[in-house]
Amino acid sequence: MANRLRLDATIARKEPLRLTPAGAAVLAFSVTHQSSQMEAGSARDVSFEAQCVAIGEVARRLEPLATGTRIEIEGFLAARSRQSRSLVLHVNEFSLIRG
Repeated sequence: MANRLRLDATIARKEPLRLTPAGAAVLAFSVTHQSSQMEAGSARDVSFEAQCVAIGEVARRLEPLATGTRIEIEGFLAARSRQSRSLVLHVNEFSLIRG
């Protein structure tokens, strides 16, 4: 089954980088997104905030970026935990959006 998401977004908030007991870097952050999308033949303005997490090298590369930085992110959606079914975007890759 497919579970892949690509999103142009702006970094809204970041928590401090932390390490798991095994030494893996983890960065929890949120992004905002605004765009115009076509739905049923009509333009629809879309605006939302999404919770994200990056692990390992991706977390270390994201950590120095400032809030307000525009990025394209790629990853997959998963439940926050076994107790919470709210979604978190797990970022596997990102690139800066220039301009």
